[in-house]
Amino acid sequence: MKKFRYIIAGAFVIGALVSCEKEEVTTNENEQDQLEQPATKNAESVGNGGSLSQFTIVDDYLYTIDYKTLNIFNLTDPSNPSLEESIDMGVGMETVFHRNGRLFIGSNDGVHIYDISNPRNPQELSQFEHVTSCDPVIANDHIACATLRGGTECGGFLSQLDIIDITDIQNPQLIAEYELGNPYGLGFSNANQNILYICDGNEGLKAFDVSDPNMPELIMTNAFITPKDIIVEEDNNIIVLTTAGVYQFDGSNPTSFVEKSLISVE
Repeated sequence: MKKFRYIIAGAFVIGALVSCEKEEVTTNENEQDQLEQPATKNAESVGNGGSLSQFTIVDDYLYTIDYKTLNIFNLTDPSNPSLEESIDMGVGMETVFHRNGRLFIGSNDGVHIYDISNPRNPQELSQFEHVTSCDPVIANDHIACATLRGGTECGGFLSQLDIIDITDIQNPQLIAEYELGNPYGLGFSNANQNILYICDGNEGLKAFDVSDPNMPELIMTNAFITPKDIIVEEDNNIIVLTTAGVYQFDGSNPTSFVEKSLISVE
């Protein structure tokens, strides 16, 4: 599965660059108890991508989103992947994120949460609706976080962070909002799961303390980069896609990164 890790990281870079370019041209994770505690997937068999990603690998399956369709590919034979299912999701599907046997799908009208206990037959658990906006989403065991970006082809004018309580997965509730400048991707720190990173465009990379998710607190701003998306790896290696290129940081100190490398695109 290490091979897939490299593929997904490469596709993250290429896909995000294409997505950002397109946007600039247009606009300048049985019964109730089981649902509440889904089985955690083996980390070795889960793909690692950014929040703007339109695909994710879970065990032997690849899930992709293409605006209105969820496609499910079987990767049991990596040299010969096969399309198993294509599910009509309506329109406006943008991103997909996996956490603990659930798919969190960001759309331009909300967040859709699916159970994939049966990997070929995802079942919708719930939906959180918001104003029309571009909307990547990530989650941990307790909250889902989505950035809404206004003034784009997705529609809407608000630019903000939404924090959603998913303790009751079938009834997600908005518990906090935080105004942002021009947000894109986001990710949780592995060094401290209470720290949330947000790529806020021209305003830089921001870190929020969400230990009290009702009151997110801004604790770091790196205004020297213009970030679009972020991947936080298990070894605290952090990859940030920016307008200048792809940075690699040591994030062992979650609020004071050490630059390791830069692949320039200028």
